[in-house]
Amino acid sequence: MKLKKYFLKCSIFFILSPLLASAQSIHLGGLFPTIDHSGTLTDKLEYSLYYFAAFPLIDFKSPNSLKDPYFHLFYSEQALSYIINSKFSITGSYVYQRENVVYNNYVNENRFYLQAKYKHELNQLNFVHRVRFDGRFIQNRFINEIPFTHRLRYLIGFDTPINEKLYFTIYEELFFNTFKNTSVVYGENWAYAALGKKINARNKLEAGLLYVTWNIGEQKWFNQYYLQLTWINHLNFRKEKE
Repeated sequence: MKLKKYFLKCSIFFILSPLLASAQSIHLGGLFPTIDHSGTLTDKLEYSLYYFAAFPLIDFKSPNSLKDPYFHLFYSEQALSYIINSKFSITGSYVYQRENVVYNNYVNENRFYLQAKYKHELNQLNFVHRVRFDGRFIQNRFINEIPFTHRLRYLIGFDTPINEKLYFTIYEELFFNTFKNTSVVYGENWAYAALGKKINARNKLEAGLLYVTWNIGEQKWFNQYYLQLTWINHLNFRKEKE
């Protein structure tokens, strides 16, 4: 129970602490619908599809400035994982992301990532550690080029059951730019805390708070606070052994 209380306090800190940040930073809030689908193909192979959209609805510093919903981000991820054992897996993926989705100042990004994930249990907490390398091709529309950049990401999280149907989940992910001449090294942070419900063997629903912040330089941060609603679906195509 002490561990659960500790991580709950951490989640509250990570999500709310940016409210105390510099007044020059940006603070937006909104909705973050998400689809998380995966499937077991064989004992060693799994695929996953992950999609989300981000809709800021309010500027906390100027509540009347966002009069209409703003389609800020669209993200699509297609991945294939190799299961080494019950605790360890490696993954490769292609990602497409578009910022300012339906507006004239849109930015397209094509990305690949390579990932290692490790899972373990401790006192009814199901921990996950994830290290990911992102190779990024981000459109620069001012010079009509698509330069290549890269970064490393580290995620730690856990989920724990509340009862047979309900569970609590939390994660924290740090992003570090690794390419030369980067203006900032610690470039991004995501933190999430949510309640989940198991609908049946294939489906879950989660509702929680997501905090996303981007380092935009000069000690300024683009802070985003979302209500994330997630549908999680998993299918098993593996043939059962007789």
